[in-house]
Amino acid sequence: MSRRAVCCFAIMALSTMTARPGSAQVMVGGGVDYMGYSFEEGLGAESAQLFMIPIALRFPATERLSVDLYSAWAEGRVEQGDAVLKLSGPVDTSIKAAYQATPWALVSLGLSLPTGNSTHDGEEAIVASVLSTDLLGFREASWGTGLAITSSVASATTAGGFGLGIAAAYAMRGSFEPSQDVALIYQPGNEARIRVGLDRNFGASTLTAGATLVSYAKDQADDRNLFQAGQRIRLDASYAFRASSGVWTVYAADLMRASGDLFVDIVDEGGATVGETIVATAEQNMLVGGVMGTVSLGGGFVFRPHVDYSRQTRRAADGNEAGSGWILAAGGDIPIRVFGGYEFFPKARVYFGSIRDFAGGGVSLLGLEVKGTVRTTF
Repeated sequence: MSRRAVCCFAIMALSTMTARPGSAQVMVGGGVDYMGYSFEEGLGAESAQLFMIPIALRFPATERLSVDLYSAWAEGRVEQGDAVLKLSGPVDTSIKAAYQATPWALVSLGLSLPTGNSTHDGEEAIVASVLSTDLLGFREASWGTGLAITSSVASATTAGGFGLGIAAAYAMRGSFEPSQDVALIYQPGNEARIRVGLDRNFGASTLTAGATLVSYAKDQADDRNLFQAGQRIRLDASYAFRASSGVWTVYAADLMRASGDLFVDIVDEGGATVGETIVATAEQNMLVGGVMGTVSLGGGFVFRPHVDYSRQTRRAADGNEAGSGWILAAGGDIPIRVFGGYEFFPKARVYFGSIRDFAGGGVSLLGLEVKGTVRTTF
């Protein structure tokens, strides 16, 4: 994947956006997001925070072709003792073109431009490591992961009252230098995924279920194998139904990650590499379940509550379960129309839970999420 080819694709996508506006409306959204946690002693950090200003654009080029653009500015902070570590700047920019080839088939091509900071110093690497903890659920972790192109195709049909769908995607990832302190070219492995799903209506209710399989090629460092990620399987289901004057949804998902292989050099006392060994990484499982809905507040306003529970189990080959834990989150948002054609979504949620440290003990955490999103069409 050459930089010239990627740049040409980006120019073509942006040209399509301006040259063929189509008849549908353009949608623009932006906002301010804050999410932060405080931890009890034991995890090596007292707190972690993420502040973001995201912006997104959807442009219908033709009746069948639409283009999405997303980017954001973000700042992450981690407190360790008296030190406050920071990682800030723009994140990678994504462009996605989706084409409705037939009424039952959608083809898309996505591009991730390396506008974010992918080369971190020591402090920035610590921030990225903390924010990438799956259980915490931060929206952004590393700011930049190099160039990437993703192609996908999805098709759907109906049979016996069920809606059936299948989708496949393949992502090609470019190399980048992850560290300012170590001269290293990191090549993430390409990613392939396939998903099957079904849904069915039962009167005013809808049941949806699906399964996704994700497989990776080997990650490499300076053209040498570094890591083989284990396959991932995700199972999910949701049930939407009407209750009173609103629609409620109950959902659950389970992401299972098989153990991976880490390639480690064997070094003698003189510092010379004399061989290589493979170390198995931890197996992981992330289970999420929750409910969301709408409650009328009167005067045309509604409150949309959202409660969910997440539990991550992580077991290394030696039995260590560090990183396992659970989080319960509760909150919601209130959609508001402002200045005529603008939609404003203020949202707040609180989090509390526990993460297991390397000594095997549980470390309590408290979190807060506050965001405001504005969306309009023209």
